[in-house]
Amino acid sequence: MEINKKSIKVRVLLSAALALLTLSAFAQSKVESTTKSRPEVNYKQLHSTSLGNDQGLFSDGIKLKMDLSVLDEAEAAREIEFDITEIPADELYGGVWRNAHVDVYGALKNSPDSFMVNLVNFSIPHEGRVTSNFGRRGSRRYHYGIDLKLQVGDTIYAAFDGKIRVQQFERRGYGYYTVIRHVNGLETVYGHLSKFLVKENDFVKSGQPIALGGNTGRSTGPHLHFEIRFLGKPINPNFIIDFNNKVCHRDEYLVTNSSYRKTTQSSSVRATAANYKEPTSTANNKYVSGTVKYHRIKSGDTLGAIARRNGISVSKLCSLNNITPKTTLRVGKSLRIS
Repeated sequence: MEINKKSIKVRVLLSAALALLTLSAFAQSKVESTTKSRPEVNYKQLHSTSLGNDQGLFSDGIKLKMDLSVLDEAEAAREIEFDITEIPADELYGGVWRNAHVDVYGALKNSPDSFMVNLVNFSIPHEGRVTSNFGRRGSRRYHYGIDLKLQVGDTIYAAFDGKIRVQQFERRGYGYYTVIRHVNGLETVYGHLSKFLVKENDFVKSGQPIALGGNTGRSTGPHLHFEIRFLGKPINPNFIIDFNNKVCHRDEYLVTNSSYRKTTQSSSVRATAANYKEPTSTANNKYVSGTVKYHRIKSGDTLGAIARRNGISVSKLCSLNNITPKTTLRVGKSLRIS
């Protein structure tokens, strides 16, 4: 009878050891396969902890070390990211990629009747106040963008991830300007610049410095002229961005033929009177609720430090910005703090 008990005990221990070793091999294979597809993930920084007591799980010295967080990291690493060597939205734009002019898409055919644009990863290009809106300028001219007040030399930031398509100078118009083709399918234009900080065909991240503001071209004072376009056609930036609160109205925007409609309103902005009716009301803007404040991320900032300085918890900060405590902070990007 004693022999049977020992035999059963040995079989149980061997079965447990085999199961754990199988689990270890499975975890290792996941990490290896993920590392091949995402070599930039540094798994050497992950530390192992002993699964069981310090003496090991079994009396014969078998020890299994595995950090289950490796599995979480491996799952996160499986997220597909844009290949920066490719042209953003290339199929949508019919393979057209020219480093000249804002609109080079007149010959494109079969453009979609509607297209859903992902707006989640947005950064305000500059935090200055709106000095001129999308709209009419006199009887013959039309303003296809938004002007934001700045000082010459102020930093301009990329609105979304994308690739620099154009860097040109236009004496009677944009002055020094750049156009970015974004991963989400939009293009943005930044005009009257004084200096470029990146080059044509460079890939840039949302919130990355791309230029310095200026007063070049047809400009009556230092400001940033900012446009949003889809397949070359201008869209009123107010349809997409809440410039008062420096966020997008929604996480997505559906581009349709109505997106290109012009307004009969003047582009002028008066400090004493609200002469511009916002296309999206605050009642429909999920981000607007009383006083909203933002913090622009600086080098060395952490979620904990930002939360402490503003008297809120890290969990509250994450909830306000739809991020997690593991989200990488990007210098120049704004975080909502209230």
